[in-house]
Amino acid sequence: MFRQAQSRSGQTGFCLGKKVLTPIEGGPSYSVTPCGRGAGAPTQGAGSFDIVTACRRKDLGTLQKAHPLLQKFIPHRRLIVFTARPNLSLFRAKLGSFVEILDEDKVVPGMTLEKLRREGQLPGFPAGAGWYFQQFLKLSYPLLEPQAKRYLIWDADTLPLRPIQPFSESGEAHLVGVTEDCAQPLGDVSADEKTRELLRRATRPHAPYFDNYEHLLGEAADPNQSFISQHMAIQVECLKQLLSVIENRWPGRDGWAWKIVRNLRGRDANLFSEYEFYAHYALRHFPAQHKIQTLSWRRGGRLLPGAKGQNQLREWSKQFDFVALEAWISPWRRMLVRAYLGLPESVRRWFRQGV
Repeated sequence: MFRQAQSRSGQTGFCLGKKVLTPIEGGPSYSVTPCGRGAGAPTQGAGSFDIVTACRRKDLGTLQKAHPLLQKFIPHRRLIVFTARPNLSLFRAKLGSFVEILDEDKVVPGMTLEKLRREGQLPGFPAGAGWYFQQFLKLSYPLLEPQAKRYLIWDADTLPLRPIQPFSESGEAHLVGVTEDCAQPLGDVSADEKTRELLRRATRPHAPYFDNYEHLLGEAADPNQSFISQHMAIQVECLKQLLSVIENRWPGRDGWAWKIVRNLRGRDANLFSEYEFYAHYALRHFPAQHKIQTLSWRRGGRLLPGAKGQNQLREWSKQFDFVALEAWISPWRRMLVRAYLGLPESVRRWFRQGV
């Protein structure tokens, strides 16, 4: 179903269904070591899945805070973190036990971040290559753990605040939809209209994602429902089929990740969402294994002073299951975005298209 890929050293890389693990030079090999609660072969019980994330150095502080909260509120086997090789030692020191830190350039078959920056021809590249790359990393977990039946993707800049059940006792994956409530600002600090508009835009369904879903898969998705909710419960059988459809539908010898990059269309800087692609495909083709779940959550946590303090988290936990502390909504970026939103629509379109 999935081709083997050659690494830069000529070694055979990952392929679905076989545990073929290319070693990191000067580091551990990629046999993912069971650790923590429920270690061993994945089962259907609570805590029998791994949590997978990709993290940049600047989000490490938030991930440090998220790690014990994930252990407390979402029982799981291991937290698996993909990051750049220069970050490996720092991440291992800061995150401690029950975490597997892996070199991101050894995960996606035939692709590294540098190669994607160099060869990708999408709007916003090369600067925007990392945003696409982290999505492909999170979709590549079954290459590391081919026996896994399910796992949870979790955004590294998001904090769980109350118990969350990504999978039912019978194994159904819970998909969390985005509602208008998610765009409500967190407190008076973010209550100005320009910031409200920023948050509304961040939670609306993004048309290019749905256009490319139909283009890549040959079927339509509901453009009125978004599932970009900072995490995604994955049924591996469904994911394998989804990526196989992309690989078989488009010609060439490249694997699924490169076929996505080379066949996306549009002039927007954001053309692909792993969350939208997976959720809509799952609900259409594997409805019995997935269920839509409603949780209370917010974006824009960085807009409040002391947003990472324990007192603030306790206050938020009275209302929300999780909050996102996205770097792009940091105060200085908020000022830039507010200025951008104040421009005429024709000028904003000019910026978006990179003309």
